[in-house]
Amino acid sequence: MSEATAALMGDNGAAAAAAPAAAPAAPVTGGAQAPWYGQADEATAAYIQNKGWDSPIKAIESYRNLEKFAGGSKSLLELPGPDADETKLGEFYGKLGRPADPKEYGIKVPDGGDPALADWFTKTAHANGLTTKQAQGLFNKWQEMSGARMQEFEAQAKQESEKAIAELQREWGQGYEKQIAMGRNAVSALGFDQQKLTEFEARLGTAEMLRLFATLGSKMGEPSFEGVRSAASGFGTTPAEAQQQLNDLKTDKAFMEQYMAGNAEAVGKFKRLMEQAYGG
Repeated sequence: MSEATAALMGDNGAAAAAAPAAAPAAPVTGGAQAPWYGQADEATAAYIQNKGWDSPIKAIESYRNLEKFAGGSKSLLELPGPDADETKLGEFYGKLGRPADPKEYGIKVPDGGDPALADWFTKTAHANGLTTKQAQGLFNKWQEMSGARMQEFEAQAKQESEKAIAELQREWGQGYEKQIAMGRNAVSALGFDQQKLTEFEARLGTAEMLRLFATLGSKMGEPSFEGVRSAASGFGTTPAEAQQQLNDLKTDKAFMEQYMAGNAEAVGKFKRLMEQAYGG
């Protein structure tokens, strides 16, 4: 502006001249601030977003909480994969608490127990990676279950035996005691002990066993049982051999069924062997 113009403008011109120039406008940005995980790959970025970690501090806090829950990084175990070999599995089971040797489980065989069965249990438990506490707990529960089942079995067997005896008492009537006495004589002559009688009863049943020994006892008093030693030598069978054959026949269910049914051949064979084995 010229001096003349300035003179004509008066104070207005001075004010206009003194006015400062306007500040340049700030540049306009086109988006939000980049996230703190900007260099992460797509999968990691998606994971962070799903977790809601909007800052590195939150990610670190999450990891610290995980360590507290797991007992520290030293307590963290890597699970073996589906194709892990025995060595890898062994290392993993060892870290969990499995002993190095099955004998270290400290499993004790109870009174009357089978050592072979306990040995099988410890080896099986070890092969499946059980810890000492797990193996001992499972063995104790197994023993409790087995004992309970055995008691149930014995109670049932006793009930069935009592029922069979009651039926025989009705069948034999007043002659029951006489039949039992004859059976007792047969047991004594044959040399049966309690264990053998128990095994025999388990095979035949209570009623059939009592009938058998009562029948044997009644036949032992017949004349045909006297002077048998000469007959035994005629057959070429020693008393010991005859006793063994009798023992074999007693466990032959088919033969005993024929004998109890009165089959002449079966009765005759049993009678001959009794004469050979226990003749006077």
